[in-house]
Amino acid sequence: MSEDNRSGLLVVRCQLGEREAFGELAGLWHDALWRYVRAMVGSPHVADDLAQDVWVAVARGLPRLREPDRFAPWLFTIARRTVADHRREAYKTPRTSAGARSAVS
Repeated sequence: MSEDNRSGLLVVRCQLGEREAFGELAGLWHDALWRYVRAMVGSPHVADDLAQDVWVAVARGLPRLREPDRFAPWLFTIARRTVADHRREAYKTPRTSAGARSAVS
C-alpha cells in the first residue's frame, strides 16, 4: 500500500471518529513535517513549536478534508502557511536592543 493510500485510509478513519487513527497519521508524517518546517525556520526549537501548531490545524481541519488521498499536499500547505504566519508575526514585532531599552527607562 502506498503512503498516500495509507494516509487516505487514516484520514477517513479520523473523520469517522477513530482517535487512534490520528496518532497513526501523525506518526507516519511527523518526521517529514518537522524536517520541512526546520528547513524553513532554521531553529529546531521553533520547528517543534510550529510543527505542533500544524498538527492542531490538521486536527481541526480533517473533518473538512474532501480528498483524503491528497493529505500530504494539504499537510505541507498548512505547514507552509504556518511558517509564513510565524515569519509575518516576527517581522511585526519590533526588536529593541538592550541599550535602547535602558535609554527608555
